[in-house]
Amino acid sequence: MERKAKMECDALFVVGIIFSIVGPALLVAGVSAFLAVHSEENIIFLIVYGSTGLIFLVIGLVFLVIKIRKKQRCSRLLQAGSYVMAEIMETKINYHVRVNGRSPYVVECQYRDMFGNVHIFKSRCLYFNPEPLFRDKMVRVYVEGDDYKHYYVDIDEVLPQVIRHFR
Repeated sequence: MERKAKMECDALFVVGIIFSIVGPALLVAGVSAFLAVHSEENIIFLIVYGSTGLIFLVIGLVFLVIKIRKKQRCSRLLQAGSYVMAEIMETKINYHVRVNGRSPYVVECQYRDMFGNVHIFKSRCLYFNPEPLFRDKMVRVYVEGDDYKHYYVDIDEVLPQVIRHFR
């Protein structure tokens, strides 16, 4: 069974979707206004709406490509199977992110390599406190060879399946 990395739906992704929808709409509006009444005075509609729409579209697509490539890289790391075992050190609230007035939790873990260097990794955002649910204090961190710049903390491996029910 092929495992895929789980990624949160963050602001970059949401802004990318919104800009990718609004951009073409503005671009079409500018071109339509220009073509409907073809005159020298309507070129301003083409310039304002068209250029704004084009900028929004490009920004939106860049944000989406960044997010999709990050997810693909994490899935590739998970499939490659090269990992280190890191010790879960603490669970922190990530105050830099707020969704509906709530900040998510992030699990920090550390790995000491054979040279004595300590590498600290952070998990993806979790919108519940995972600390009382840990089944183990060690977690797999999938890495790219000896380069720990790109990594994926497989936090789901040490947590039970969490099903949230809403009313």
